[in-house]
Amino acid sequence: MAIRPEWRAAYSNATSAAVNDLPALGKGQRLRLSFTNYRTLFAIGLDFLSISLGWSVALIIYTIFTGKYVSNESLKLFLFSLQYTAAFILFGRVQFLYSYDHSLLQIRSTACILRVSCFSFFLVTIESFFGKMLIPRLLLVLCWVFITLFVLLQKHATRRLLAHAGAKNAGVRNALIVGAGSEARRVFSFLHNSPDLELHPVGFFQDGPGESRVVYSHDYQFKHYAPVYGGSLDRAFLEQHEISDIFVADPSLSPQKIVEVSLLASECQTQLSFAGSVHPHLNGKPTNYRMIDGLVVSSFAMAKDQNLGYELVKRIFDFIIASCMLLVSLPIFAAVAVWIKMSSEGPIFFKQERIGRDGVPFKMYKFRSMYVTAPKYGRSPESSDDPRITPAGRFLRKTSLDELPQVLNVLTGDMSVVGPRPEMPYVVAEYGPQQMQRLKVQQGITGIWQLSADRKFAIHDSIEYDLYYIENRGFFLDLAILLHTAAFAMKGI
Repeated sequence: MAIRPEWRAAYSNATSAAVNDLPALGKGQRLRLSFTNYRTLFAIGLDFLSISLGWSVALIIYTIFTGKYVSNESLKLFLFSLQYTAAFILFGRVQFLYSYDHSLLQIRSTACILRVSCFSFFLVTIESFFGKMLIPRLLLVLCWVFITLFVLLQKHATRRLLAHAGAKNAGVRNALIVGAGSEARRVFSFLHNSPDLELHPVGFFQDGPGESRVVYSHDYQFKHYAPVYGGSLDRAFLEQHEISDIFVADPSLSPQKIVEVSLLASECQTQLSFAGSVHPHLNGKPTNYRMIDGLVVSSFAMAKDQNLGYELVKRIFDFIIASCMLLVSLPIFAAVAVWIKMSSEGPIFFKQERIGRDGVPFKMYKFRSMYVTAPKYGRSPESSDDPRITPAGRFLRKTSLDELPQVLNVLTGDMSVVGPRPEMPYVVAEYGPQQMQRLKVQQGITGIWQLSADRKFAIHDSIEYDLYYIENRGFFLDLAILLHTAAFAMKGI
């Protein structure tokens, strides 16, 4: 169906001020800018306190364990903390550490903090060496460890409070998200976790009869949600819910419907924005999928080249971590093996074919948690009461110890410590172009999807987590995911 010329003109006028992923600044947001400098200064002050606390604790621990009284080092360490703070702020500004942009499960924020901390430590250590301000190496390492730890804790504890700082001084606008799929959910998560934008997502809208359901934000647990509205999107609906911003995040929306939404936004003087892969579908042409600020977008461009340096470091890192895990867990391996054999007949290990990087199949190892009579490629149990699970298997599955043998897959190079979870062949056979992007990288034991509440559902139903990782992957992001995994395990979620 061709778009009428007058519709096309109205559509152009209605969208001239729109942006791809974020709305234009409103009155409240312009007011917020006057508080930005004060918020940044406050954040820098908190960083200095965290760094000072870090070196103080490091000095105490160093004194206790070495028995050396280093009071003469206090002044040096104070100067070290000043230099470290200066370097941290410098690198932090370069890395946009003080922008408070939301990232998926805050993994990217952790990676940024780790990167800035490492760069700062390296710079200050070099400067102290050439400046003849010699500090014991062990004390330097302890300083870096505790400074990084306290800065991480402080940043994650105060991020939302600081993001709220500007919002409390301006009015909050209501936003409506057109669509209720993965991209719309990504927009909702971004807006919900970015209070300094002064945009409150009131809900989602889909054509057709109203649905009695809600959509949850991406988070470690299912807490924050918004309803899905149906019916007719018209002026009365916008006025009833006091909508001031509309986000179009439905890739299946027809050109005619986009024009209608644009005309409505223009008529009601509502800010209109487009997010995600909202564009006409071009059949028969290769499409590359990537992530921008956590939103799934599609483009017709070549995929970015692999970073050979990162791939080499990742492989070395995987081998070291897997070797350490194997050595430390040998007693656990032995105990679990005996328990499995006593619990039921059959082998200790369960081997299942999975699809790895570039579509290459491999055998993935697990501790056997089900009876040998259970179908090898049957549906995974959803409850510990499943009769297919052995007595030992209930404990192994609950504690995730059944996954421990996958360190052997990491050692052989079939898997990585961090990456998308490998799927079974019959699942991969049904993949579309978007899902096939998961196979561009090494499959892993842990990842962002495993940390989210969506781990309760099928992997391919939450593809945005893996696409986000593939677009932003790097050594510090991998390290951040491992730290979040450790914290996740300690909390027992």
